Amino acid sequence: MPQSVVEFVRAQVPRAQYVLTVCTGGWLLAALGLLDGKRATSNKFFFNEIKKTTSPTVQWIAKARWVVDGKFWTASGVSAAQDMAYDFLQKLAGPEFAIAVKGVVGLRATGAGDDELADVFKLT
Repeated sequence: MPQSVVEFVRAQVPRAQYVLTVCTGGWLLAALGLLDGKRATSNKFFFNEIKKTTSPTVQWIAKARWVVDGKFWTASGVSAAQDMAYDFLQKLAGPEFAIAVKGVVGLRATGAGDDELADVFKLT
């Protein structure tokens, strides 16, 4: 990845109140050592490769649409990220506002553990 991206991420993550990733974004954070000692999830298609190429101190959760560990929120893919964003919005703005937004965008949110793809890719 370009050095400018590495430098940007390394500079921003320590200052950020929250860090949200989608799909293989967690892989990037893990590759930079920013998820050491944390729980996370990522794209199911690349899941085993991600586990093999990152620190053993990252606890990769196979059966999870998204995982929250402290300020880190990692989603396994785009649709999971929509559900994660809904959960995040509830945390930041409260359930009433989140439900209103959910209605406007037509989101049918599912839970963090409702992850059928972990079974499809035989990760569980």
